[in-house]
Amino acid sequence: MALIFCGSEMNAQVRVSKVSDPSQLTGKKGIFYSLPRTKIHINLGIVRTEQIAGPLAEYAKEMLGIDKVVEKNMVTYAIDHVAIMTESETDPEQLFLVEKEEKAQGEVWIAFGKREPVVALEKFDKASHPDGFTPWNGQHIPLADPQSLFRKYTDSPVREVIDTIVRKVSIDTLVMVDMIFKRTLAEFSDLEKAQEAAARIRQIEQDQYNLLIGYQETAYSIESLQFMYDKLEELRLEYLKLFTGLTLNTLMRYDLPVVPSIGEDDQAYTLGGFSKSSGLVEAEGQNAIILKLISSESALSDLAKKQESFTGGIAYRLPVKVKAAVFNQGKELVSKEIEVLQLGPVISLPSEFKRVEFDTETGNLRSVVIE
Repeated sequence: MALIFCGSEMNAQVRVSKVSDPSQLTGKKGIFYSLPRTKIHINLGIVRTEQIAGPLAEYAKEMLGIDKVVEKNMVTYAIDHVAIMTESETDPEQLFLVEKEEKAQGEVWIAFGKREPVVALEKFDKASHPDGFTPWNGQHIPLADPQSLFRKYTDSPVREVIDTIVRKVSIDTLVMVDMIFKRTLAEFSDLEKAQEAAARIRQIEQDQYNLLIGYQETAYSIESLQFMYDKLEELRLEYLKLFTGLTLNTLMRYDLPVVPSIGEDDQAYTLGGFSKSSGLVEAEGQNAIILKLISSESALSDLAKKQESFTGGIAYRLPVKVKAAVFNQGKELVSKEIEVLQLGPVISLPSEFKRVEFDTETGNLRSVVIE
């Protein structure tokens, strides 16, 4: 978006004043505009790895000869990716009032470029909050339910047991035998479940082998054979994970915004902390994730001293190019050259201008006509 000021006379047609207090607006008439500032977004991706031990893990070696299995439940975190993005927003500390000089006879035109902002509003009860506003220390990922992960373990938790009771009744020399069948339900032990699951795995592998060698002597199409094989493999893996356990990976994305401020000798901003056991946490010592802005031109503290270069004309900005780098544990995760608007000086044009055009996204001049 561009902002254009045009005057029809060489002499001063507009008076520009910086607004730092609402009381300055009393009795004033004019047009407001503001310079932009840079907001930096650190897009952070963290992978949450949850290892869940299978309910029959202790029998994996004995029944299937498998050594590498998940033996205990644990959760770990790892940084997957980091990206640096920037956007321009209104700087509340750089608001200006443009007034036409009372004695000026010419016209002053101000043109605004096209822009279509979108604002979405939604109401929520006080007792609830929308998704995306969960605090850092909240539970972002629901805990895995073993009942749904290991369905084959709970498919047949009990079995029917039939006990035969033989009762003999003697009447004189006659012996009568009465047989009673007593039915009860008994739970499968883990050993019995392991034996059954191992037998199922071996049977499925045999069925897969028979499909591949054409044991069924039926001319199935390739597609049909592939479908049957895949279904058998899916069933085999369901039984196999009872022994090997599961590893679930979840990618969590965070947007960590930073608005650099002027006057800081050390342009370093703590975004949060990272823990391999807890993920994104509050920063404590060495675990901090830090954004540093490094200037190749001169010290940023020296640039900040040039901020007050506004002398009453149309104000614009000179952006400063810096290297933005994100660090954790002393290691640089990512770096990128960016322009930070608010770290550069605010400069004003002479009042004797014909036409001036500057970019409201960057605050920099596009064109100037002085007669």
